[in-house]
Amino acid sequence: MLRKHMYWVLTLSGWFAWMLNEAVLYTNQYGWHWAWLYASIANISLAILLTHQYKHITKRYAWQDLPLIQMIRNHFFALCFMATCLVALNLPIDQYLLGENFEVQISPFIITQYLFNFMKPLAIWMLIYFFFQYSKKQLEMERENNQLERAIQETEGKVLRAQMNPHFVFNALNSIRALITEDPSKAKKGINQLSKLLRSSLLTERKKTISIAEELDTILDYLHLEKIRYEERLTWKIDVSKEIHQAQIPPMLLQTLVENAIKHGIAHSAKEGLIQITGEMASEMIHLQVINPGHLKDKEESTGIGLVNSQNRLSLLFGETAHIDLKPLDKNRVLASVTIPYLVETIA
Repeated sequence: MLRKHMYWVLTLSGWFAWMLNEAVLYTNQYGWHWAWLYASIANISLAILLTHQYKHITKRYAWQDLPLIQMIRNHFFALCFMATCLVALNLPIDQYLLGENFEVQISPFIITQYLFNFMKPLAIWMLIYFFFQYSKKQLEMERENNQLERAIQETEGKVLRAQMNPHFVFNALNSIRALITEDPSKAKKGINQLSKLLRSSLLTERKKTISIAEELDTILDYLHLEKIRYEERLTWKIDVSKEIHQAQIPPMLLQTLVENAIKHGIAHSAKEGLIQITGEMASEMIHLQVINPGHLKDKEESTGIGLVNSQNRLSLLFGETAHIDLKPLDKNRVLASVTIPYLVETIA
């Protein structure tokens, strides 16, 4: 609606300004006559009629989608036709209104001069219209590309989340399986913990982000489940600033880091191991860390499917500003860190 309104405003004002200029030139040369006004109205009406029909024809037959040579040819013929129509109107009007002042004889040269005189404003109108149509087409293409990109990202995000859940469930089931023969009562307790974890997982399945507080609740359930298996070998300390508890992160982001901390740290240690989870905000960015005992071997630098998926999800949601790093903290500890923008509202 706005573009349509702008089209009529520009068309009417442009042709009015051009005919007003012509009327002023005629008045300066031949003196004022009310007939100049009537002639201007007739010219404006015909010019608007012609250009409006030109607009419909170009849209109906999609001239902008034609090959370049054919498109230029069509526009040139349209320009010549519209200029000829205006010449056919104005030559008789000039002869009638100017009378004896119209001293020139009708000749091919005069007709050509009239044609070029009318071609100039018509060509300007056509160029402006072509520019607006081209810009509209570019905006539509950009909008379609953005919609397609969002659809692709949505699909990729669903695939990545679908990959995360089996990864998480298999790890938890392995923990319980080890207890079935050793301690059935602990295995039963583990099943209850897993049920609670799966319930939380199902609730967040359709969410792109959850609060850090929700993620921490899931992590505590998972740690208690793993505690059944590793007993005194697994301890943890959580120090996440309450300032960022409502900040949004992808579901199971920290969960994946904790899983890797247990898999590559606690599982390979014969003595008590501490997992530290910290979080703070600085310069509108959230900094999360998971520290675990162990060593970062070369073959582990690829981080596996869990961390790779987490990095991909961060890129889809937050772009290049979000990233995951995994590196040695010292000789006996490994640091996994996440940096993401601070967001409070859930990403739909």
